[in-house]
Amino acid sequence: MWRPGVTIALAVLAVAFLLRAPITSVPPTLSTLRADLHLGPALAGATTSLPMVCFGLFAFAAPYLVGRLGLERAMLLLLVPIAAGALVRSAGGAAAFFLGTVLVGCGIALGNVLVPSFIRSRFPTRIALLMGAYTATLQISGALGSTATVPLEDGLGWGWPLALGLWAVPALAVLAWWVVIVRRTPGHDAGAVTPPTGLRAVATTRRAWAITAFMGLQSLIFYSLVTWLPDQLTAQGLSPAAAGAVLGLFSLLGIPGSFVAPRFATSRRARPWITAVCGVQIVALLCLGLGPAAAAVAASVCGLAQGAAFSSALTFVADQPDSADVPAVSALAQGVGYVVAATGPILLGVLFDATGSWQVPDLVLVGVLVVLVVLGGHVGSSLHRANAVARAAG
Repeated sequence: MWRPGVTIALAVLAVAFLLRAPITSVPPTLSTLRADLHLGPALAGATTSLPMVCFGLFAFAAPYLVGRLGLERAMLLLLVPIAAGALVRSAGGAAAFFLGTVLVGCGIALGNVLVPSFIRSRFPTRIALLMGAYTATLQISGALGSTATVPLEDGLGWGWPLALGLWAVPALAVLAWWVVIVRRTPGHDAGAVTPPTGLRAVATTRRAWAITAFMGLQSLIFYSLVTWLPDQLTAQGLSPAAAGAVLGLFSLLGIPGSFVAPRFATSRRARPWITAVCGVQIVALLCLGLGPAAAAVAASVCGLAQGAAFSSALTFVADQPDSADVPAVSALAQGVGYVVAATGPILLGVLFDATGSWQVPDLVLVGVLVVLVVLGGHVGSSLHRANAVARAAG
C-alpha cells in the first residue's frame, strides 16, 4: 500500500545514506591510491578536499534548483551526479578518479542543503525526529564507507576502482525510488516553496558569519581526521584493515554525540558544553601518538566529540529566532564553511611532508579547537538570548 508520508520519509533517509559513504570510502584506500596514481601528499589530501570545494561551490545552486524544479525533482536530480561519479571512479586512473570525485561532490553538496530543507517543508511536525534520524544516517553512512572499502578492495580482490564504484548501485536504486515518488506526488512544485530571507540580508549579521566560521572549522577538523587518521593509525602499528575499522568506529560514535548536542548547544549551558566537547577532542588528539592501543581509543573518542560538534553546528543553523532565516544561514554556513574545511586535509598533508611527523599537524588541529571554544560559546549563548527575547515578544 502506498503510504506517502512513511515512504517519502524513508526515501529521504535513503538519500542521506548516500551523502557520506562515497567520501569516507576513499581514505582507507589512500595508501593504494597514492601508489597507483603517483600522488604526492598535497594531491593525496586533495582527494578529500576536492569534494569539500564542491560542497561549497554547489551549495548555492540548491535554492535555484528548488525554485526551478521544486523540492521533489531537485532531490531526484542530486542523485544523478552521485551515481555517475561512482561509475566514473570504477574506470580507474587518475582522471577518472578526480572527475568522479567532482561529480560525487556536486551531488552531495546539493543534498547537504536540500535534505534539511525538504524535512522542514514536508514534515513540519516531525522536524526533530527526522533531523535526528538524518544526522544518525549520515554517521552510519560514514562508518560503513570507512569499514567496507578495505575488505572489498583486498578481501575480495576488487581493487580500489570497483570498491569505490560499488556506491553506484545504491545510488541508482534510490534514484529509481525517487522517480516513482516524483510521479506519484505531482502536487508539490516550484511555486510551493516560500521564498526565504535573502542571502545578502543574512550575510550582514555577525552571528551568521560566526556560525559559518564554526561550521567551517569543525568540518575542517572532521575531514582532516577522516583523510589522515588511517595513515596516523598505521604509523602507530595498526594494519590498514584495523585502521579502517577504527575510522568506522570514529563515525559510529558520532551518533550519540549527535543526539545529545541539540539539548545543550543553544541553552544556558552552551559555553561549558562547547568547552567540554572541544576539550575532550584536544586531549584525544594529543594521545594519538602514544602507541597503537592509545591511538585507537583516542581516535574513537575524537569521533564521539566530533559528532557532538557537527550536531551543534547544525543546531546553530536551525535554531534561528526567525525561521525564515534558516535556508540562507544554511547556504552561507555550508557554502563558505566547506571551502574553509577544504584547506584542512591539504594543509595537514603538506605539514606532514615537511616535518615527517604527525605531531605538528595534530597541534594545528588543537589550535583550531581552541578557536572553536570561543566561537561556539559565543554563538550558542547569543542564540539562547535571542530566542528568549523572541519567545517573550511572541
